[in-house]
Amino acid sequence: MNARDLAVWLFARVGMAAFLRKILVRDGRFALNLHGVSSRRYKTVPQNLQPHHSVGEFRQVLTWLSARYNFLSVDDFLFTDFPGVLLTFDDGHANNFTNVLPVLAEFGAQGLFFVSTQHVRSPRNWLTFVCEQARLGWESEMAVPEDFARDCYDGLSDEQLVELAGSPYGVIGSHTVHHPSLSGCSDIELQAELIESRHYLQQLTGQDVNCFAYPYGDYNLDVARSVKHAGYKAAFAVDPVLVGMPAFEIPRVDLYYASPDYLSAKLSGLHRGAIRGAIVDRGER
Repeated sequence: MNARDLAVWLFARVGMAAFLRKILVRDGRFALNLHGVSSRRYKTVPQNLQPHHSVGEFRQVLTWLSARYNFLSVDDFLFTDFPGVLLTFDDGHANNFTNVLPVLAEFGAQGLFFVSTQHVRSPRNWLTFVCEQARLGWESEMAVPEDFARDCYDGLSDEQLVELAGSPYGVIGSHTVHHPSLSGCSDIELQAELIESRHYLQQLTGQDVNCFAYPYGDYNLDVARSVKHAGYKAAFAVDPVLVGMPAFEIPRVDLYYASPDYLSAKLSGLHRGAIRGAIVDRGER
């Protein structure tokens, strides 16, 4: 937990976060940023090598949220001023289908899944940061136990992605092909990451892919302009750089833990201000 999160969490512990939420967040909304969700906690694997949440912890998060917020659809979030929260999931791990989708269905909540296509074409072709985790824990990707690899590290298969996209609880967005830091890409590399991933996802699902998320939250004005030029209607950051393109630098609140104090702190309006007003013009729908 970083210093900002810790300070706001301590504020929650003394009972102020819930009070401030009623004042600062009323009639506003948040985009929430989650990642993988494992079927369980693996006692023999270091915590930093596992997804942030297990299914049980993820269910705790949604239970807490459902008592305080409306779950918004992607269209509600982008095109209206309805208050609530939008659930977004980065990277496109197989557990988004196996572990996340059933819980979303329980709560009637829609998720926006930002998929990096490298590990959809070949689910065991892990993204770079996943390979680094594997080597840190087991010295070699080949040494990762099979059950753990399938549950925590593999990408979505084509079939899983199609079924996820066809569910009322899943909307697909792009997260590039290879999950690079886009501000360091050449113009040719940048265009390939943006266009090839969108084309692949649209061809596979038969649906428009209109939303994008910046890997590592990394972007600049040139990247944002390229995202718009590639045909996307909105792009999600984490901490916005403020390049003057609000629809292409939508802020999100990272959620890494499931405790009520943590959630209350992160969504108090102190960690990040609530969003108000439509983000994309209705004519862009």
